[in-house]
Amino acid sequence: MIQDLLREIVGERWVERIDFKSGQLVNTTFISPQHENRESDVIWKFRRKDGGEPVFVYILMEFQSRPDPSMPVRLMSYVGLLYQRLMSSRSKKPWKKLPLVIPVVVYNGVEPWDVATDLGSLIGDLDPSAEIYRPQLRYLLVDESRYPREELAELDNPVAELFRIERSRDWLEIHSSVHRLRQKIPPEEDSLRRAFETWLTKVILPRLELSGEEASETLTLEEVETVLTENIDRWDRKIREESLEKGRQEGRQEGRQEAAAQVLLRLLRLKFGSPAPEVEERVRSTEADRLLEWSERVLTAEHLQDVFGD
Repeated sequence: MIQDLLREIVGERWVERIDFKSGQLVNTTFISPQHENRESDVIWKFRRKDGGEPVFVYILMEFQSRPDPSMPVRLMSYVGLLYQRLMSSRSKKPWKKLPLVIPVVVYNGVEPWDVATDLGSLIGDLDPSAEIYRPQLRYLLVDESRYPREELAELDNPVAELFRIERSRDWLEIHSSVHRLRQKIPPEEDSLRRAFETWLTKVILPRLELSGEEASETLTLEEVETVLTENIDRWDRKIREESLEKGRQEGRQEGRQEAAAQVLLRLLRLKFGSPAPEVEERVRSTEADRLLEWSERVLTAEHLQDVFGD
């Protein structure tokens, strides 16, 4: 998943310089000097392909569902504490150079991500001579909403399907993605398959208003696809019924408005003569209740403007 995310979603040149087969998860819990626990979401370390120094590159990942204005500062503290831990682990053999840490924020929220992606832009100015002291930290933002569904559909990996499902509220799109996931995740990837099954059962299916009984236990990918297939007809029927009822209501409302407009125009012609085109247009574009009110005013109005009251 991390390989697909970096290669096919991020796709920057530095990604090809790391050896994904060497990937290792890193302890994400840090202890600050004040003994406060700090915890990042996920940290991976990879060896460099070129064998250069430092040997490892670290990818520090945060997952966000809401914009957080403090994100640049949070990431600076995580990176600083990670460096501190790395340095303390090699006290006898000091570092020539510290390894590169690349912060990545994966955002799946609805609100636009309006948070600065670099720490320096949050800090005020003093004088050009002081600019060399401005701290620099930039993070890579992966905003799921910025990837068109059509482009995600062309990518042959589970990360793209995850993005499509998270952005979807449509059973057809989810059904298509679950079918593709079932084919893309090989049987030996048991832990990844279980993670998707739990997420789909506990998070995604409830969005589609499936009954609690159907989603009470974690379903396999095959069972999730079957549940979606079996409910297609029910959802289709419900949508059709709602559309028909809405159409009937709109039809009744339009008929009532048209009848009221015809009555008012006839009264206006009888009392004041044929109305001007702009008056007729106004009448035909006004809601029925207001038209009935104007029709009552015709009986006592001495001038045309008295009917409309303005």
